[in-house]
Amino acid sequence: EPVYELSGSAMRIPLAEPLPPGGRLEIALDFRVSVPRTIEHGYGQFCYVDGVLALPNFYPLVPVYDDEGWNAELAPDYGDAVYSDVSLYLVRLTAPKGMVVATSGSLVSEVENADGTVTRTYASGPMRDFCMVMSEKYEVASAAVGQTTVNSYYLPSDWEGGQRVLRYACDALRVYSRRFGLYPYAELDVVETPTTAGGIEYPGLIVVAQRYYGRKGGFFEFATAHETAHQWWYGMVGSDQVDEPWLDEALTNYSALIYFEDVHGKETAETILERYFEEPYRRAIEEKRDAVVAQPVAAFSPEDYGLIVYAKGALFFHALRQEVGDEVYFEIMRRYLEEHKYRIATPESFLAVAEEVAGRSLKGIYRRWILSAKR
Repeated sequence: EPVYELSGSAMRIPLAEPLPPGGRLEIALDFRVSVPRTIEHGYGQFCYVDGVLALPNFYPLVPVYDDEGWNAELAPDYGDAVYSDVSLYLVRLTAPKGMVVATSGSLVSEVENADGTVTRTYASGPMRDFCMVMSEKYEVASAAVGQTTVNSYYLPSDWEGGQRVLRYACDALRVYSRRFGLYPYAELDVVETPTTAGGIEYPGLIVVAQRYYGRKGGFFEFATAHETAHQWWYGMVGSDQVDEPWLDEALTNYSALIYFEDVHGKETAETILERYFEEPYRRAIEEKRDAVVAQPVAAFSPEDYGLIVYAKGALFFHALRQEVGDEVYFEIMRRYLEEHKYRIATPESFLAVAEEVAGRSLKGIYRRWILSAKR
């Protein structure tokens, strides 16, 4: 009999016999899920609001097996909710014919049913999650970046924003593929949703908050560049987003600065550095809110989580880049991706790569920015 844990959110299935290495086990599970009709909790990422149905993390997921054993825990209501390994997904979705659907992976077949529904089959490469967002209202604009199709799903009243976000995502895909390594999937979907976050990342799909679609540039562009960078740091290179959130979030935030530097020039990048990293961190110090970066999400208040992980954490990568120079810094990024692609990285494994590429110890700068706080 299965054993339910973590307030009923986890199910442990005892096996009659241990599963040997390389062995296979098929688990079939029927379940229903109630979708919230508000955006009050968890950034409103899982909801049905204003005709938009957002379904991230809606299905049972096998947790990562790491040095803690089966790493299953309840995440706070802020920060990322899921720490997961990669899987290959084959998903069949039956929905009303008029529903416009954005998903992780790619559409491989479509069959119309007699009851007015359509059954679509999607398949993915190695991904850490499978997200679906749908609405009868969505319109779609597309563009190609190399062999990848980028799709912008937007509401009819936000046509201009839908075109702008498509351009931002295409530019980001070009920058990161050149700087870090090639984007591996056939598609990247950018989807407008009512989330209360600036944006949220999923493999092969990012969402950007509806409230920004009337803007030009600014945080609208920054959020898009940030979430696109997560396809590298979270999507391809995994890490424990609940207990070690800085490893993907801080690196992703600093990667957004690289986007602005390459697309808009160094002067704009300096403005981004000051506005999103240096000024918030100075404020944290002045208000005596500085803290150690290397802590779980739950160790921070929702306000300090952004200040410390996103701002101070990003300044570590800026300091590292200044310490080793551009050529070595980007070689560190490429090597980090190469050695951890579709795997789980740790702070220790990142530092090991950085020191190997740099040819020297970087523990001093690591201690200063990641393990220390000014009080």
